Amino acid sequence: MELKERFVLRPKTTMRIGGIARYFAELMTKDDAEAALQYSGKQQLKFLPLGSGSNTIFADEVNALVVQVKHTITDVAGDMVTVGAGKNLAMLINELALLGLNLSALTGIPGTVGGAIFGNAGQGPKGVWIDSFVESVTVFDGAWKTLSQSECAFRYRESVFKDSEKPLLIWEAVLKLPKADPVAIKTTIETLLKKRIETQPHLKTAGSCFKAIGQTPAWKLIDAAGLRGYKVGGIEVSPKHANFLINVGEATYADAVSVVEAVQEKIPENLEVEMRFVEPDGTLRF
Repeated sequence: MELKERFVLRPKTTMRIGGIARYFAELMTKDDAEAALQYSGKQQLKFLPLGSGSNTIFADEVNALVVQVKHTITDVAGDMVTVGAGKNLAMLINELALLGLNLSALTGIPGTVGGAIFGNAGQGPKGVWIDSFVESVTVFDGAWKTLSQSECAFRYRESVFKDSEKPLLIWEAVLKLPKADPVAIKTTIETLLKKRIETQPHLKTAGSCFKAIGQTPAWKLIDAAGLRGYKVGGIEVSPKHANFLINVGEATYADAVSVVEAVQEKIPENLEVEMRFVEPDGTLRF
């Protein structure tokens, strides 16, 4: 395991604000995962697994060991797919489409397989989420375990991985996928991508920020509260889609926090913060 100090965490898929980790490590093997968790314990550092960072905003400096799983091997046997948590989700969807395996419902969702499982990524409250395809997930929390689909406690945008106070490092998953004509899958992927491009912002954003508690979508609640286009510093509630925060200048972590708090104040009982805001000590703010 190669340990990097004061590593800048600003991948292009994020809002590109904040994000200097005291320590950072890429985990290629299970031995790496074991060494990283052991090191964080010895140094009394928060152990913080990160997918691609597509739904995470970091404070300016984070006193933690941030790790990324780089296990990306994909093995296909019939309709069963074993895939490393570090695999890019969009690449996986397209590769499987060529084999006639249909994961197109997750088209347009940025990030890794592990990140998607962590937040049970998918469509809206009545749509398809990744848990529809999960058979099992291999995790590490000091011991290697394989969790069944039911043990993952998936709900809308939630999972046991979010619930757990003790970090559960997602290493790989087994998915069971429906079969379909490759041409038909490709057509569906193209249609869904076009829709996302038309309806969502794609520059300097960390994706959907809020999750609605009731039946009304988060963006509608934010819009009704008059917050579409609301701005603090360099952070703006997107005029294109009110559930997205965008960096329109030299935005800071504090700007993003202020915008979220303003939305919470206006809509106190109907929204939860879906985006991860990582504080200087490695804990989550919301």
